[in-house]
Amino acid sequence: MAVPAHDQRDYEFASKFDLPIRPVVRPADGHTLEPGQAFVDDGIAVNSGDLDGLPTAEAKAKVTGQLEARGLGHAMVNYRLRDWVFSRQRYWGEPIPIVHCPSHGTVPVPESALPVTLPEVERYEPTGTGESPLAGIESWVKTTCPTCGGPARRETNTMPQWAGSCWYYLRYLDPKAEHEPWSKQAEQQWQPVDLYVGGAEHAVLHLLYSRFWHKVLYDLGHVSTKEPFKKLRHQGTVLAYSYQDALGRYHELSEIELRGDEAILKATGEKLKVAVDKMAKTKLNGINPDDVVAEHGADVLRLYEMFMGEFELPKPWDARAIEGCTRFLKRVWRLVEEFDDNKAPAGDPHLRLRHKTIKKVTGDLDRMAFNTAVAAMMEYLNQLTGVGATREDLLTLIKLVGPFAPHLGDEAWEK
Repeated sequence: MAVPAHDQRDYEFASKFDLPIRPVVRPADGHTLEPGQAFVDDGIAVNSGDLDGLPTAEAKAKVTGQLEARGLGHAMVNYRLRDWVFSRQRYWGEPIPIVHCPSHGTVPVPESALPVTLPEVERYEPTGTGESPLAGIESWVKTTCPTCGGPARRETNTMPQWAGSCWYYLRYLDPKAEHEPWSKQAEQQWQPVDLYVGGAEHAVLHLLYSRFWHKVLYDLGHVSTKEPFKKLRHQGTVLAYSYQDALGRYHELSEIELRGDEAILKATGEKLKVAVDKMAKTKLNGINPDDVVAEHGADVLRLYEMFMGEFELPKPWDARAIEGCTRFLKRVWRLVEEFDDNKAPAGDPHLRLRHKTIKKVTGDLDRMAFNTAVAAMMEYLNQLTGVGATREDLLTLIKLVGPFAPHLGDEAWEK
């Protein structure tokens, strides 16, 4: 790029060969530049003539305006789009409904012959030629041309796994429709989707292509909304603690005794290195939800996932922290079991706190700030167990806990 002050590779090159390094952007006030590092962030323009002193965004706007005024250029937005290869060399994708005819070339399969389904085979293996496993199943590949009736061969590439998931939200609207993917009535009643929740890795592969698909359907008059989803939120990755010994071997949680912040290998007493990583088989730190349900119950698992941290941030799974959620739900149940109208406090001592908690939990649910909603319910429960609960206090607590722990909430409500 030939900007050694503001590109690290150029900086190192210029430093090695004693080339001049002239900065044209300095860090904003209060920020220092690391020695040996190029400044690659936005800052304040320097050594730039009449742009000196301007923040980066204003400097860009000004120089663009000057170029436009002199007829040397103009502002333009460039969009970078990740390429989407629609065909795949796989057996399990949806077949592309095309046949190849020696006389008529590529011919679409008529609608009356759709869908083209995968052949039922005991084994499907790569052909060794780079083609799809379907290419080796001659009984399926050989067919006739819809145009001339002569011999033809099916397309053996398949659609990618996104082909169906790009529009599955529309099929959900009317899953039993036999002669159309969805009815206009169902689509107009339910679309658009109120909330889309997915991992950040879906932002390109699923979300973006769903929007492409939907906009094409809108242009064709098959859907009534320009956008498929009203609101998007990404959930953070659930991380987990890994435990590694001095030889670099990883150990499962069942092999370890936790003593405060230390992890001790039960077999040898060795103190292990503790780190927070993505769950991986190689690091033996995966968490099986079935095991958690078996030990703590589905409600505790659900509540803890809500309580782990902010919805969109990565957060580590902590086997010790889940115990706190277990204790909380046990305390809720104990309060329900032991409630006695005759022993309830007189008046309404928790009126203000009760309404404050209702407002907090309701607002947090809308914002998907589940962790602070759970914290508010825990604070509310502490007050109720300290002073005593009225029937209204208890009914409120059960209603608030219900979305987070539905099984316990249902039993508590019945009781």
